[in-house]
Amino acid sequence: MAETFKNNNGLAITNSEQDLYSCPSGKTAVVLSCRITNIDGTNADTITVKVTNSSNTNISHIASTINVPADTTLELAGASKIVLEATEKLRATGGAASGDLEGFVSVLEIDN
Repeated sequence: MAETFKNNNGLAITNSEQDLYSCPSGKTAVVLSCRITNIDGTNADTITVKVTNSSNTNISHIASTINVPADTTLELAGASKIVLEATEKLRATGGAASGDLEGFVSVLEIDN
C-alpha cells in the first residue's frame, strides 16, 4: 500500500465556493492540517469549509461562518484528523470577495 504526503499550493479564498483539496480516485486521504490564514492586517473575515462528494453535494461542514480575525490563523483539522474517501473534496467559502483568506491543506494519500 503506497502512501504519499501532499501539500496544496495554497488558495486565495473569496466568497465563491472553491476546492481546497480533492481526493484522487483510488485513494483515501487523511487531512493532517487545514489552515485558514487571514492576511489582512485590519479586517476580520469568516470561513466555511465543508466536505462534499464529486458532484459538490454537501456531506458535512467542518466549519460554518467561523470568524478569522485580522492577522491570525485558524487550524481546522487540529488534533483530530479528517478522512476523505476517493473523489471527496474539501471546499471553502470566505465571507468577503477580497481573497484576504488563504487556505493550506496537508494530507496523507493512501492507495486503496
